[in-house]
Amino acid sequence: MKHVWSIICQKSSIDFESNLLSLFNCLEEMSLVIDRDKISEGERIIIPAEFQLVSFWTVEDSSRDNDLEIKGELVDPAGEILNTFTNRFVIKSGTLRFRNRTNIQGLPVTKEGRYYIKVWQKDSQNNFELVSELPIDVKINYQILKVANK
Repeated sequence: MKHVWSIICQKSSIDFESNLLSLFNCLEEMSLVIDRDKISEGERIIIPAEFQLVSFWTVEDSSRDNDLEIKGELVDPAGEILNTFTNRFVIKSGTLRFRNRTNIQGLPVTKEGRYYIKVWQKDSQNNFELVSELPIDVKINYQILKVANK
């Protein structure tokens, strides 16, 4: 299996008649306003965002079944791994290409800066090889939010 591309988006859709993939709201950066009274800088928070990691692969030997095992990591600007997930797929013989969609709910954030979603593929020696690094720039505006009295 050969990795061709990966992208982060809020939603994707596959048309069942044409098998065309549509990607919606591709994600490159997030701007957050956080109430300073509720959280302090440097504290890990979970942003209630839902998004998908969508990847496209080509099959190098379609004459047999192929195994694809991937690992994803969310890495903060300091290099700390905040979240990890794994998926394993069996791609049946005769398949020339493969797409996978991984749903991700909640984005852990520790500070402002560039986060990466790293995509790793297990090779024939059972080692994971990095095949993609997708940046997400996170901007945080700490404010004191006041509720108006009526």
